[in-house]
Amino acid sequence: MFYDPLAIALAVISANIPDFDHEFKRNHVITMIALGALISCFLYFLGLPYYLGLVIILLGCIFLVSSHRGFTHSILGALVITVFLALFLFFAIGLSSYNLDFNSSRNLMILLILIIALALLFLNKRLSPIFLVAIAILVVAVNTGLIPPLKINLTLLVFSIFLGLCSHIILDSFTPSGVKAFSPFKDKEYHKKFGVLLVLIIVAIFVLLFPNKLLFYLNL
Repeated sequence: MFYDPLAIALAVISANIPDFDHEFKRNHVITMIALGALISCFLYFLGLPYYLGLVIILLGCIFLVSSHRGFTHSILGALVITVFLALFLFFAIGLSSYNLDFNSSRNLMILLILIIALALLFLNKRLSPIFLVAIAILVVAVNTGLIPPLKINLTLLVFSIFLGLCSHIILDSFTPSGVKAFSPFKDKEYHKKFGVLLVLIIVAIFVLLFPNKLLFYLNL
């Protein structure tokens, strides 16, 4: 049996990320950029690759310059943020291990810690405790043998991030103001029909990437 709880956790976190372009999140974004700068300096003086900090800085800059429901709520924005978050996970695990096998016990634990860090940064304060409790239950369940060891790969991580970001765009497309899906190239607002089309596209991508998973879920 195949379990994807960490992928689901990443999707939940990612679904909250686009709203970091809002004015009331500006202090969080500035903190993110400052943290990225400190990490870059720290890694540089240790003689380690400082790309991890640069990724955090660039991600923060995207939110800083984006207007609310602008670039971060567009398809291109979702793709760019997906790439930056995937690079963040990739570089962070690469710093701590030469083995980038996501299913090794060491790397799974590192990945879990990174997901918790992202949850504390991006999730609503009311949602964070529930999320962390769910993660704790997951760890206990795996360690006690209640569910099989986790299986995950880079493709699944990237898709989960993109899925979460797109779910936010889809939900916002059903609001009266809609979304600027092709920002910054077009300022036209798209609504329900676009949201439905995006759902179909996401499902098609899922089927193409993970045909075996589709069969598994259909047989539950």
